[in-house]
Amino acid sequence: MSALQLRSALTPEERQQKQKLIVRDSLALLSLFAIVVVLFFITLFLFHSFSVHRQELAQRWRTRGEGALRAGKPIAAIDALRSALAYSPDDENLQIELAEALAAAGRTQEAVAYFNTLLDSRPGSGMINLQLARMASKQGEEAAALEYYQTALDGTWEGDGYIRRREVRLELAQYLIDRKRYDQAKNQLLIAAGNAPDDAGLEITMAALLEKAQDPGNALHLYKKAIQHRPVRIDALLGAGRTTYALGRYLPAKDFLERALNHPEFEKEPAGLQLQYRDMLSDADHILLLYPGPDRSVRDRAERILANRNTAQDRLASCLSTKNVMPPELQALNNQWQQIPATLRRLQLEQDPELEQKIMQLVYQTEEVTSQQCGTPTGNDALLLKIAKAPEAVEQR
Repeated sequence: MSALQLRSALTPEERQQKQKLIVRDSLALLSLFAIVVVLFFITLFLFHSFSVHRQELAQRWRTRGEGALRAGKPIAAIDALRSALAYSPDDENLQIELAEALAAAGRTQEAVAYFNTLLDSRPGSGMINLQLARMASKQGEEAAALEYYQTALDGTWEGDGYIRRREVRLELAQYLIDRKRYDQAKNQLLIAAGNAPDDAGLEITMAALLEKAQDPGNALHLYKKAIQHRPVRIDALLGAGRTTYALGRYLPAKDFLERALNHPEFEKEPAGLQLQYRDMLSDADHILLLYPGPDRSVRDRAERILANRNTAQDRLASCLSTKNVMPPELQALNNQWQQIPATLRRLQLEQDPELEQKIMQLVYQTEEVTSQQCGTPTGNDALLLKIAKAPEAVEQR
């Protein structure tokens, strides 16, 4: 009972005072909480504003750097891109652009070091491997360049990787052509052509590279595909004319070259090239007049063979006159001509197809041997020498 008596009930005044204390402490806590919340949002706003400002500055410097690089001012681009990286240090694309600027400025060692650092974090990047391939090619490191090119082909690409890989393959083909590795270049180009869309510009580009890779046959195939597009492009017609001419197929070469010379864009070609193509067409015309094709009339073929015989015999006689001692090759030719009747008439040839063939083979042999023994021929001798390289191809479509 005594313990209960010690805990006397609070008076109304005490109870009211206690409630006031509780309310005052609650308000103080709420005020402190509100201040913390306000400070938090102010800090968040300031941080966001600072981050946005950093991004704006990074983009501003980046734009300046890219513009300087496009304008051919790599030194200015380096300074601008480094400033951009100060505001956005984790932007790998920005780092790649800086490395490209270093390469453009001729600071190859720095560029290679930069790209190698980037490669450590992105070993499968097609873009980084492509840049390293270009650096290696500039430094004359052929094996490394080819390895990086291949890795770039197998690597990952942002955006349309199909297109980018084709571009890398064409660049690799040009690199191989520059080093006269024509078979390897041809293989890369045929892979690219096999997967290429039906596009005249792309077909012409690949055909031109195949020409450089000494593959006029496949180049002609692509030029013909390009000619199927409308409107027909002048470079497709000129390319088809060049390649058929190079293949000794002078009949289709004449057709393609005539179409090219009549194309409205031909007059825009450089004067030197215009002359070159006109000479090519003239040669094709004359070769077709000299060639005793199987589709000619018996009379026409015989007349051409007799004219070609006279040309070849004159060439041999001229060649022999320059020699004090007759070489065995010329002696053998002379002996074969002695076996041909000196007075041949057209009627004899018309009645003897085997004699026609024998004389034309001797004509071709004469032009080949005399070109080796007495220098480059001119006139009809030069045209007959062209026919001699592939007589069966002259009228082949």
